[in-house]
Amino acid sequence: MKVFVCGSVDPRIKPEYLEGIDKIAEHLLNHNDGVMCVGAKTGSVGAMYNKMIEGDGFVDIIVPAPYAHEAAGMIANSITQVETLFMLQQVALKNTNATVVLPGGNGTLAELYMITDSIKSGFDTDKVIVYNVNGFYQKIKEMNDFMLEAGVLNERQYKFFTWCNTADEVIAELDKSKEELNRKNELR
Repeated sequence: MKVFVCGSVDPRIKPEYLEGIDKIAEHLLNHNDGVMCVGAKTGSVGAMYNKMIEGDGFVDIIVPAPYAHEAAGMIANSITQVETLFMLQQVALKNTNATVVLPGGNGTLAELYMITDSIKSGFDTDKVIVYNVNGFYQKIKEMNDFMLEAGVLNERQYKFFTWCNTADEVIAELDKSKEELNRKNELR
């Protein structure tokens, strides 16, 4: 299984929002699962990338052209450059089986909502797991609940979100995704 990982690349992210990322990465490594992420050695994405590389894991980097310099010199199985963030989403969703949204800023929120629009448009992904470590995304969850209640968020889009408060919950959802993927592959 390959997981698209999005989140912060900012080195100033507070340590309490990096908790459990090593554990999630270790689980992916132990199950020979790979990740696709933007090129960064810092932030929440960097925490995942660094652990995967330390463990000799499978990492694909995908990076929009204006940020290509950030991926220069990074170790990866492949580095794909795209023109825009929207193209990044399309390529990532077509080539991964699940998405894990780690704590991040405006760029991560843009990715999160582009993912839901992409799902609505039929781009392939099986699950969007939002890692709400230490309540990082609690207000976003409340806003999504409100938008659903207000009738402006599509029920189908909302069902793609799985809100996880702990690394163990993220791992359990990744395991469910992998089981579903294996079942689909067996049916083919």
